[in-house]
Amino acid sequence: MNRRKFLKQAAVTSVALGSLPLAGGEALADDGKRKQYHFLVLSRDAGGAGPEGVIISGEGAFGSGEVSGGGVFDHFRFVPPPPFPVVGTGTWKAKKFVSFTLAPVHPPSNPEGRHGVLQAGILKMTADFHPQGGGRVKGVALEVVCNLGPAGANNPGKEEGVYITLPNGHEFEPTKPPTTTGVTVFSTNDGSNDNNNDD
Repeated sequence: MNRRKFLKQAAVTSVALGSLPLAGGEALADDGKRKQYHFLVLSRDAGGAGPEGVIISGEGAFGSGEVSGGGVFDHFRFVPPPPFPVVGTGTWKAKKFVSFTLAPVHPPSNPEGRHGVLQAGILKMTADFHPQGGGRVKGVALEVVCNLGPAGANNPGKEEGVYITLPNGHEFEPTKPPTTTGVTVFSTNDGSNDNNNDD
């Protein structure tokens, strides 16, 4: 399965089906096995409804206190008409693993919030942003939230998406009201058994 098909399928799975309201306990997921993260989302400032937005994508892996990977970002102002003015755009790279927490709401029979090779939870890490034509921005906090409806797993009080905190305190959150402007997901396999049957 190629990346575009994967993200499209994950979007339908994670966003369209919603989360089932079943209670469970919170657990840390440091089992020594590496997991992958995948996302493409729109976040906005001022509690998810402000005048500035960040489209950010990312892919990478984490486990045993380490994180790798990165992606691209586009920071802009919602000033019509399009194209909206760009504040900064470029790449980012994961630098430091902070934590990975399993979704605290899940069916008793599914305490790890899994559905196939996918898993719900919250990944926290720091990253360095590399805007085009500007200096590196170190220590950007990223919080990647995945609510996985088919698994009956979610993170109460956290919308699906990416929460971004810049070193100057400027914060971005998933859009409010929630929309289908992106998807986040974690996967529990390393891809070694993927047959890649693309027709």
